[in-house]
Amino acid sequence: MTNTGVAAHITAASPGGARYDETLTPEQRSDITNGIWLCQTHAKLVDDDDLTYTPAVLRDWKEIAERMAALEARGFVVRRARPFPDLEKKAPRLLTEMREDLNKRPLVRQIIVLTKGVGYNPGPTPYFVYYHQDHENLLAVMTIMVHVGAIYDITFNDVPRYNFTEEFVSYLIGESS
Repeated sequence: MTNTGVAAHITAASPGGARYDETLTPEQRSDITNGIWLCQTHAKLVDDDDLTYTPAVLRDWKEIAERMAALEARGFVVRRARPFPDLEKKAPRLLTEMREDLNKRPLVRQIIVLTKGVGYNPGPTPYFVYYHQDHENLLAVMTIMVHVGAIYDITFNDVPRYNFTEEFVSYLIGESS
């Protein structure tokens, strides 16, 4: 596994930086307690929006991550909640179609998003096709599904392709985990 995270300051190391706190000493600014490990994307995001990502929010994230890591180090499995029922409210027709497809072909995991009338040969892997014309804002819904861990993006040749996560498949076909 490649680690692409970055160490970031909760409060900026120097004046003018995101969330700079003039009451901290230079030692406090460089102390590990003022640091948080973030992915590259979120490190940039939190520095660009310091009104949303306050020191309190970042400290909360850090505390939760450290507690989760401590539990995992002791052998516990920590899973984040998956808001799959909320997806039913956002895209009920799409989830109904996915559920029906999975009940007919329970081993298929790949999804391809197409426009009707457009042909595409993805190769020998079995797949489901969902069409833009059948589902309003389909790519936006797929992005939300990626964010909640229902699917993951495997786009190839500029054709939107995804795989279901096993947890989401279990949710859709009614298997308990």
